[in-house]
Amino acid sequence: MGRNFFILFCLAAFSCFGTDLFDEMSLEEKVGQVLMVHVLGDETSEEAKRLVQGVKVGGIIYYNWANGLTPPLQVKKLSTGLQELARKNRSGLPLLIAADQEGGIVARLQEGFSIFPGNRALAATGDADLAEKAAFAMGEELRAVGVNMNLAPVVDVNCNPRNPVIGVRSFGGDAETVAAFGKKALDGYKQAQVIATLKHFPGHGDVGVDSHEDLPVVYKSQKELEKVELFPFAALALEAEAIMTAHLLVPALDPQHCSTLSQKTLNYLRETIGFQGVIVSDSLVMKGVLTKCSSVDEAAIKALEAGCDLLILGGRLLTEDLQNVELTADDIERVHSSIVKAIKEGRLSEERLDQAVKRVLALKKSSIKEAPFEDLSKAVRTKKHLALAEKIASSSLEVIEKNGGRISQLREKKVCVIAPSLLQDVLSKSSLLGIGKSTGVYFFKGLNPSDAEIEAAKKEAEFADVVLICSYNAWKSPSAIELTTSLLEMDKPSIVLVVRDPLDSSLFPQVDLIIQSFSPTLPSMQAMYDRLIKK
Repeated sequence: MGRNFFILFCLAAFSCFGTDLFDEMSLEEKVGQVLMVHVLGDETSEEAKRLVQGVKVGGIIYYNWANGLTPPLQVKKLSTGLQELARKNRSGLPLLIAADQEGGIVARLQEGFSIFPGNRALAATGDADLAEKAAFAMGEELRAVGVNMNLAPVVDVNCNPRNPVIGVRSFGGDAETVAAFGKKALDGYKQAQVIATLKHFPGHGDVGVDSHEDLPVVYKSQKELEKVELFPFAALALEAEAIMTAHLLVPALDPQHCSTLSQKTLNYLRETIGFQGVIVSDSLVMKGVLTKCSSVDEAAIKALEAGCDLLILGGRLLTEDLQNVELTADDIERVHSSIVKAIKEGRLSEERLDQAVKRVLALKKSSIKEAPFEDLSKAVRTKKHLALAEKIASSSLEVIEKNGGRISQLREKKVCVIAPSLLQDVLSKSSLLGIGKSTGVYFFKGLNPSDAEIEAAKKEAEFADVVLICSYNAWKSPSAIELTTSLLEMDKPSIVLVVRDPLDSSLFPQVDLIIQSFSPTLPSMQAMYDRLIKK
């Protein structure tokens, strides 16, 4: 059984594309199929044509900065146009069109779409069925606009509260809880007929470094990993169609190579865990993987050689010399040519490429479905979806009362709201900025307020009966902690809304009332308002 059985299965699965399709593909066409790239523009362009019909890439990944992604009709037209380009290729193979739509702090499709709280908020409800319903709703909206692959759910176990990259994107710090909620999320996406992608293998939950910026190292034994980080992947692998790698160094699995580039690590996923679906690399423009490679071209060759089947070349480079510079069509063509050259020169075996292509084609055959809704209003931002998001947000709130008796009848009080500017848009759409009889508002820039901003916030709060502070990962910022502490020292009735990592709740013992939402989304902001006005 094993690998040979799976290859036979893949070959049998190609009937809808033509039984001789794989045998007729050129080396260049095969290499194209294992590449997932971004294109610039909110509609199909010459660049898109060059990549889809020239390079014959197998997939497209959407980003807000590259594709607009608003309103839903624009996304649908873009997806339709890209698929039309693909259909005109000799093979006629459809594209995998993917997005990171995790919910919460990572959601590419926002304006005009339903906004859902993220995974940590879902877990805080204690109801795993809500994870299934949320995934179904998000999947239904994705499929309606032509996105057939979601790079979600996150099943990293966030066992390090100071994790700089996962945090509330995870269902939490308990492996069994993560697996249970991850299972329900997979079920929801399957019902919506959208490909789900478990991420980030072998587990990004116990790191102190963001892999966008450097290569994290996880110092745990294999036995420890199997109890925590690897547990959700082992529990869910046989039900998943795709698993994304993490750019991590995990010495217990491979002391030399980053997981994305590690044949030992990916063989563990294949042979020990038993996963036979598509292994997707995390973006190969991230610094975590480029610390071990001289170029994106080299990273692509090594990732394919190690066992990745689909290589993501989307996103912006974050190396020291190239900040926020995206790969161009020229770059994609060069990476494609570099892989072709590596195979022709014998550095990379064509057999390894063939395995990857067969898995990608099998995934397309089994899982790409036409969008069922001509009328987007029947699938996107429906009353049912909005009500579900509100229910999750309300059910996820955790209230910590230290001296809650000082907080009452806010509608009759003068309230001062202090928050970082990145929350300005979502707060303005909620009712929180009108919570009091009169409400003063002060936004400080970024997440690290200056001394002048701290003094300005205190001055704004002088008139207030109640001070309401929105805390957004203050644990990362001494000056944000100083701002909140200074406001609390004014000895006014005080509320701290912890809208992201719950670690902030432990920083301010003198506050009267804390509400944790685990999600800085509009439904969660509104749920906190609703909870406060009941006091």
